[in-house]
Amino acid sequence: MKCVALLCLLTPTWLHAQAVPVNAKPMRIGAAVSPDTVQVGDPFIMTVTVEVPAGARVTWPGATDSTVVSRRSDVRVSSSENGALRRETAEYDLTVWQVGAVKIAIPDIKVTVNNQETVVPLEAPTLFVKTVLPPDTTLHVPKPAKDLLPRIVPWWEVWWPAFLLLALLLLTWLLIRSRKKKRVSSSLDPFARAEHDFQRLDRLALNEAGEQGRFVALALEVLRTYMSIRLPSATLALTSDELLAAVANDSRVPTQQLIPLLGEGDSIKFGREPVSGPHARELALEARAVVSAIEQAEQARRTAEKAQERLQKRADRKKDAEARTIAEETARVQSRRGKSEAA
Repeated sequence: MKCVALLCLLTPTWLHAQAVPVNAKPMRIGAAVSPDTVQVGDPFIMTVTVEVPAGARVTWPGATDSTVVSRRSDVRVSSSENGALRRETAEYDLTVWQVGAVKIAIPDIKVTVNNQETVVPLEAPTLFVKTVLPPDTTLHVPKPAKDLLPRIVPWWEVWWPAFLLLALLLLTWLLIRSRKKKRVSSSLDPFARAEHDFQRLDRLALNEAGEQGRFVALALEVLRTYMSIRLPSATLALTSDELLAAVANDSRVPTQQLIPLLGEGDSIKFGREPVSGPHARELALEARAVVSAIEQAEQARRTAEKAQERLQKRADRKKDAEARTIAEETARVQSRRGKSEAA
C-alpha cells in the first residue's frame, strides 16, 4: 500500500490530495494508510506527502496518543527536489484500538515561505479496523493454555543450600575444635600451660619476622596469665605497678627480676619503644625464668606443706596411740579395783 501511495503521488490524481495556494503558488498534500484494513492492536503506517516550493520549510507535527490511535515511534521525514518544487514525505508508525472505520487525524501541517507561515489542513484518511472476536462468542472455545516458558535459574539459587550447609558444618567444626583446645588448656597444670604457650610463641617466630614488640608483649602475657592462676592476688586486671604491690610480700615471686621486666615491657607495649631482636629474646627468656622461679618456689612450698602435714599426722597418730594406751590402762586399773571390792 505504501508503494501505491507513492505511485499516486507521481500521478496528477493523489489519494486524499488537496491543493492549497501558498503565496500564489499551488501546493499539493495527500495521505494514505498501509495497510488499509487491520485488526485491533495491529500496527500500520500512515504516509503524508506534501509538494511545496523549493525554498519552503515544512513543520511536521507529531502524532498524539489517544484512546483510539497510539504512536509506536517518532515521525520519519524524507524529501526530494524536482526543479522549483520539493516533495516531503512523513511516515507515522501507529496502532489503532477501535473497531470500524477510523479517521486517522493529525494536527495541521505548517509551511513557511518567505517568512510567512501557512497552516495546511489535512483531510484525515480512513482506516478500516476488523474485530478479533468470532462471529458468535458464546460458541468460542478457547485454546488450552500454553506452558510457561522455562525459567532459567542461576546456579547460586540452586547451590546456596549446599553452601549454607557447608558453612554450618565448618562453623560447627571450628567451635568443637576451639572448645577442645580450651578443655585441654584448662586441664593442664598452670606451669605446663605456660610452657606450652612459650613453645607456641617460639614456633610463631615473631622475633625472626621483625615483630619484636609483639613477641615481647605475648611473652609477658603468658607470664601474667600464669601468675593470675598460680597467685590469686595477681589478677589480669591489675596494672604493672598494682601487680608488683600485690605480690610484694609473696616470697615465691622474684621481685628483683620482675620489676625491671615489667617496666621495660610497658615501655615496649605502650610507649612503642624500639627493641632489637636479641634483646627481645632476652626479655622472653627472662619472663620464662620468672615463671620457672615462681613454680620452683611453689613446688618447694607444697613439698614443705606436705612434709609438715606428714609430721602433723605422725604426731597426731602418736598422740592418739598414747591416748588409747592411757585409756586402756585406766580401764584395766578400774577393772581390778572393782574385782577387789567385790571380793
